[in-house]
Amino acid sequence: MLTRSSTTILSLRCSALRAFSTILFGLLLLTGCQKTTRTDDPQLKPIQDMLDQGLPVGTPEANLITYLETRGYTIKPAEKQGTVLAIIRHIDTQRLEPVTVRVTFYFDATHRLNTYEMQRTLNEPIPQ
Repeated sequence: MLTRSSTTILSLRCSALRAFSTILFGLLLLTGCQKTTRTDDPQLKPIQDMLDQGLPVGTPEANLITYLETRGYTIKPAEKQGTVLAIIRHIDTQRLEPVTVRVTFYFDATHRLNTYEMQRTLNEPIPQ
């Protein structure tokens, strides 16, 4: 038989468990939303797909830089600590038009890729 004090303790434990579960669920939702900025622009989709496949979340910063350099993409000075800024030029094979995107990669405290965002920019001449 439960006494009044044991019922109160049990009730407090259930409340604490519920609060913990709610916080944990909220953190999981936030973490799931940290992937990448999704685009509806059909000319940017191939770039987004390439980055998602080649640079998944958790990629070390050094590997990301190597990935960009081996493909000939321009790496610009970072605007903020914990970021890498790259200019990616791509040819839209449907329209045979160049597409240029400024991509900012964001890293966590352990220098692993957290997310990135893309912003279309004006097409510039290819550096010689």
